Amino acid sequence: MSFKLLLVLNTAVLSGTCWQYDLVLSNDGPVSTGAQGRVEARLVPRAGRRRPDPLQPQPYTFHWYLESPLAIVRRSEQELGSTVTVRSLAPKVYALRAWVTRSECAWCPLAAHGATKLHVTDSVVGTLSLVQPNGSITSSSKEYELATKSSTKISFILYDPSDYFDTATFRYFWHFGDGERMVTNKSYALHTYPTPGIYQLHVDVVAYLNQSQQKTGVYGASLKLLDTIKKIEVKSVDDTHADHRMDFYLYVNGSPPLKVCWLISRNCVPVIEHRCRPIELLRSTVANLSYNFSELGPYTFNVRAENSVSALQACYKITTWQNGTHPVWFIVPCVTLFTVILLFILSVVMRKGSSQKDLVEVADFDFSSLTDKSVKEAWAPSRRTVHICCIPCGRLGNKSHSLSGREVHSLLKFSHTQLQDYTHRPKMCSSSPL
Repeated sequence: MSFKLLLVLNTAVLSGTCWQYDLVLSNDGPVSTGAQGRVEARLVPRAGRRRPDPLQPQPYTFHWYLESPLAIVRRSEQELGSTVTVRSLAPKVYALRAWVTRSECAWCPLAAHGATKLHVTDSVVGTLSLVQPNGSITSSSKEYELATKSSTKISFILYDPSDYFDTATFRYFWHFGDGERMVTNKSYALHTYPTPGIYQLHVDVVAYLNQSQQKTGVYGASLKLLDTIKKIEVKSVDDTHADHRMDFYLYVNGSPPLKVCWLISRNCVPVIEHRCRPIELLRSTVANLSYNFSELGPYTFNVRAENSVSALQACYKITTWQNGTHPVWFIVPCVTLFTVILLFILSVVMRKGSSQKDLVEVADFDFSSLTDKSVKEAWAPSRRTVHICCIPCGRLGNKSHSLSGREVHSLLKFSHTQLQDYTHRPKMCSSSPL
């Protein structure tokens, strides 16, 4: 009984010593058929366990199991690890397992074990990379956010850890998702997306290993094109009183979703990220903001807007006024006085123009024709009764001449009065029919 008890205790102590490690497996897959892949197994001390003294290394043996037809090409051993180089001509997801035992204790339990999977494919293996000159690019898995109207460099990066495609020639067929296509012998292409939207990009890669053997691969990505933020406009809705709330109208010229952060301060703040008031505009570019001013200004409205491809910050000056002293009360009297002076000048100019017009009309009046017409009507023969005056003809002629002179003088004095018919009737006259 004592021998059996001692054996059990010894096994327990050795088991505790052996299980102080975890076995971690990793590989460099996926790899193409015919190419070589690398799988590594390494012992890692468990959390809370102290690594053994390196001066007294523990002899461990690594064991591998590979799913057929995956085969080991090379193998190398380290103190706490083992690496195998594998190769397969059949595409498949292969399972690999490894475990570790103590070299000097065959009957001891396993020190550690682990497993991994290696993907072997017939396709050319690689990834897509998208870069813009201004660096405005973000990616999440296979989704990229880019800026419109900016040249985009789209590259295919070949993954070939064993240099299997060193002697191969390649041809690339680019489909940009907006109707444009391109064929190149180089692994990159330049393209510009003019309008925002979502585009599906893919490239067909053909690798010619020799005259009779080739491999292909298709790689794509979803692109979200956004307009960069070009301008931020801020307008106030109400008058800026020191004891009133002020409403702001904010417009961002850029594609949503947008992150906006704003701050009211005395001066323009270069960086407002830590003290500002954040808002999010998921589908809109307009926001209405409010702020209560408690003291007289001046103030500065600081605002920063950003989306996935750009960012912009702006500052706007704000001046607050005490109630009753708004500058409009000084502007209105000045405008009124200026208007009165302008009206007075216009009235004087119009009067001068009217006087000149009257003088021109009087100067152009034809007096001679009216006088001749009156004389002719006075002395024209007719069948009616004519009164013959007893006054001598000399006097009558002088009298008529004086009357005619008075008519002319009257017309020159009153330009707008009608002509009158003057008739002289002496007291003693005789009449006879003509």
